[in-house]
Amino acid sequence: MSKYGLYTKGQVESSHHINIVEMPSISQAEAYFAGVKQMPLSQFQQLFIVKEITQSDKSLLYGNR
Repeated sequence: MSKYGLYTKGQVESSHHINIVEMPSISQAEAYFAGVKQMPLSQFQQLFIVKEITQSDKSLLYGNR
């Protein structure tokens, strides 16, 4: 399983995710987030973008351990 992050489109601070989920595929992650936002997938895709998260954020949470 991979981790996917939900981001708003068109924001300057797009490097910050809104939410993270672990799913087998990006299409399943998009469907999950669209359900959470309670909107059709087509509308969801106009407002948000889902990207796979590859790097670990542990260094930000725990210092440089």
